[in-house]
Amino acid sequence: MTAIITDKIKKLLAQSLYDELDGTNIGDSDNYYYVAISRSQQWQPDDNTDISPTPVENQREERRFRYSMQSLKSVEAHSFVVPLYDWSSNTVYSAYSDNAIGQPAQSFYVRTDDNNVYLCVKSGKSSTGTIQVSTVKPDHTDATLPIETDGYVWKYLYTISTADANSFLTANFMPVKYVDSAAATDPYFGQYTIQNAGIPGQIVGYRVVDQGGVYTSAPSITITGNGTGAKGRAILNTSGGIQAVEVGDSANAPVLSNMGSGYTYANVTVGSGTLSGGGNPATVVPIFGPNNGLGSDPRDDLRSTSIMLNVKPDGTVNNKWVTGNDYRQIGVLRNPTEYNSNTKFTSSEATAVKKLTITTAPGNINYSNDVKMTGSLSTAQAWVDFYDDSSTFWYHQDENTGFKQFQSGEALVVDDYTATALTVDSAAVDPDIDIFSGDLLYIDNRATPTARDAGQTEDIKVVIKL
Repeated sequence: MTAIITDKIKKLLAQSLYDELDGTNIGDSDNYYYVAISRSQQWQPDDNTDISPTPVENQREERRFRYSMQSLKSVEAHSFVVPLYDWSSNTVYSAYSDNAIGQPAQSFYVRTDDNNVYLCVKSGKSSTGTIQVSTVKPDHTDATLPIETDGYVWKYLYTISTADANSFLTANFMPVKYVDSAAATDPYFGQYTIQNAGIPGQIVGYRVVDQGGVYTSAPSITITGNGTGAKGRAILNTSGGIQAVEVGDSANAPVLSNMGSGYTYANVTVGSGTLSGGGNPATVVPIFGPNNGLGSDPRDDLRSTSIMLNVKPDGTVNNKWVTGNDYRQIGVLRNPTEYNSNTKFTSSEATAVKKLTITTAPGNINYSNDVKMTGSLSTAQAWVDFYDDSSTFWYHQDENTGFKQFQSGEALVVDDYTATALTVDSAAVDPDIDIFSGDLLYIDNRATPTARDAGQTEDIKVVIKL
């Protein structure tokens, strides 16, 4: 028995996550999402190599992430996203199809350098139906479907706002959203207008299943169904087969009005009067647009089932984030609890590492080079993540160091450091959260470590694909 998970349920799950994040932001939800960073030490310390492994989905992988977790920041922004395809001249683009699986070889939508997003309704074709390259950048921002001089027809969907570009536009992804309402001054008012202009039940194109016999001239195309207004015309190739069927009954017929409306089913009848030698007529099927019409919800038009989360940690993030060191993992944590408590953590940032204070501040320790410290009496070991200039070490323990507890009053030995004797003043300075609490929803092992500096603002973007 075989089965599929449809884009509908993927979008439903993504929408549930999106809505829960919205609820967190406006305070009417009891769920809290955080982006976490983890793992300051290299991946293979014994071999002195640092090659990030592919994460696997099991409890041990999650536990190792939690052991090394440094800091958290609440999700600041979120959006549906789709893969980014920039319009480029002399490139072939596919027309929208209801038969596509995933992304076709050529994208069926583009972003232009104006940050406008267009869906390809019709690819340009030669007189014999061969698809041509696109040479004219679309620039209209209304509901019309002009035929460009290169033969392409583009549907304007929306313009990415400056704010959304800053939060969600990357080299590989771009934001897409549904606009519930918008005033005339809203940057997404144009999209709101396009959404409201959607026409349900359109036939946006035709797919030739079988070219049929040899035609001496282009046959008639008749559409029969429960809608009205759809028209098509056949284009023959050099062998007399039907290479393509285009919307409209003539080469320059307006596309929008010839897509019709109100169709949930339709048949395409290809005339046989021009068949040479009595061969079989071609087989053609209609391509239906989204139920509510192209443009009515660009998430459906572009088949978005992914969510991007964004945080921008600035420097020490109110003295909660490690600086001067690096990290190799990013995760998403839902509903962590306060340390040694069952109460949900609700602040916007947190430290996850443990801390201990020392009686005498050390000199210069290069703790970014995977430094370990050892208690002389307890023999406890830990990785040093950070020294915060207030006689406090931030540290974590894992399977490599073991989990013995440091003791107040014991001497502390730090790798390669002998300038001043170090003594533990307080061995128990609590972190903000319980690192083993909450749901760890996402783990990304970065190919290269990311260094953090007190003077930098990072832009961390997490894409969750369903």
